[in-house]
Amino acid sequence: MENDSFIITIDGPAGSGKTTTARILAKRLGFDLLESGAFYRFVTYFLLKYSSEVSVSDFLLLSEKEQRIIIQNVFKHLEVKLNSEGTILYLNGKPLKDELREREVEEWVSRVSALPVVREMVNEYLRSLVKGRKVVAEGRDMGSVVFPKATLKFYLDADVEVRAKRRAKDLKGYDALETKKMILRRDELDSKREVAPLSIPEGAIVIDNSTLSIEEVVKMMEVKVKEAQNIS
Repeated sequence: MENDSFIITIDGPAGSGKTTTARILAKRLGFDLLESGAFYRFVTYFLLKYSSEVSVSDFLLLSEKEQRIIIQNVFKHLEVKLNSEGTILYLNGKPLKDELREREVEEWVSRVSALPVVREMVNEYLRSLVKGRKVVAEGRDMGSVVFPKATLKFYLDADVEVRAKRRAKDLKGYDALETKKMILRRDELDSKREVAPLSIPEGAIVIDNSTLSIEEVVKMMEVKVKEAQNIS
């Protein structure tokens, strides 16, 4: 990798265990953890709560030029800290956590993140963050689009029922049935979106963790990381 970076990407659909697995792996390796979804949630949260220029629904209808200007302004309010514990996003100096998982954010983030300009600008921002770092990056297009030359790529998947149960634990105000419907809708949006649709990155190691524990998955990854470190 350029700039002495060592980048491990973990992609997969909603509820596939990306975030939990990435968090444990990053901590064990002493790598920074880059949670890409948090940045799309940040943009969505800002548009919902702090934008005086335009509502989130109107933002979706703007021209790409107008969207670009607004996102540039959104990023002016963003500060980021990366470490092995996770990605901490600050809005005007205030750390955000549960706010990014609010129901309203969940309902809008897939539409906001599907916009070409939003994806382009977030991806540029992510690339700028990892230069010279050892990073575990998790998301939906980390290995396919954002870091196509990553040192090591993983793709996690699981049955939709399993994913729905996992996701219900993370979200506020949703029951299992609602979560399953939301995941199926998100799967469709992610796989059919025009820009960077969800797909298995070239060269990725695919792990179906429907019947595997988090520990089993992490150990499988650790073996592959050690192999890659010996090669590099």
